[in-house]
Amino acid sequence: MPPASRTESTVPLRIAVLGNGTKPEVVAEASRLATAIGRRPGLVLTGVDLGDDSDLTSLEADVALVLGGDGTVLHTARRMGDCPIPVLGVNLGRLGFLADLAPADFLGRLDDLCTRRFTIDNLMTLDCTIRSPDGRSTTYRGLNDVVLRAAPPFHLIELGLRIDGESVINYRGDGLILATPVGSTGHSLSAGGPILPPDAQMFVVTPICAHTLTQRPLIDAAHKWYEVIPRQSERQAITAVVDGQIQQPITPGDRVAVRRGESPFPMVRLPGHSFYRTLRNKLGWGADPALDRRSGAGPG
Repeated sequence: MPPASRTESTVPLRIAVLGNGTKPEVVAEASRLATAIGRRPGLVLTGVDLGDDSDLTSLEADVALVLGGDGTVLHTARRMGDCPIPVLGVNLGRLGFLADLAPADFLGRLDDLCTRRFTIDNLMTLDCTIRSPDGRSTTYRGLNDVVLRAAPPFHLIELGLRIDGESVINYRGDGLILATPVGSTGHSLSAGGPILPPDAQMFVVTPICAHTLTQRPLIDAAHKWYEVIPRQSERQAITAVVDGQIQQPITPGDRVAVRRGESPFPMVRLPGHSFYRTLRNKLGWGADPALDRRSGAGPG
């Protein structure tokens, strides 16, 4: 999105403040940032909602300021449904890929918001549908990933993968991850999967502790549909996990279908944002350990 014109910039930007109100630090920062927004010409505070389950599908705002970590952003994305408004994440958690702006940095960027000097990244979402043998189905919306993993008593599980109806491979191991580009820097990366740029239109399929060393991560197009068929026995319990927050037991005969979501999730990017800089800062990606030692940097 190009910078706002003179006419557009005279229209106040409406901002709603969201977050997890069970955390005292979120409540304190919400009050402080809301006060700053309310006092700034060119910005309008439309409300503060720190509830956990309120309906956000009809939120009256141009931008939602989400306070917390990436988990809070993921939770907010689902609560907004199919018509989300752009989200700007302020990091009060730990790593923070989606919410990568510190509170102090946000206060220094109010001019950018007043004049609408920001862009919108439309991030790919996913729909996960679990179908039972009797024809019933439930669909969950996600932004990061779907993980099928062994549940107690934690035996090896076997999962068949079909892409666009074609049988591709059978996996044996601890589980399987189907991740979006945004999710590629999460659980999938920890399991040895590749990093995808956030504007890619692809899925990455990453096995978890595969029993066969030749089974490696697979990248394929997002317009295809992916179906995982559990090969279950009484000793093999499986759980489907969406975005690390929704857990659904898989019963024998269930099938799990994953597709690209109908609507993307819009994230606000302020001037100077760089995906690669975020990788370097958050993961130490490409850092030179020898250089760190010479400069005295390191743990502790």
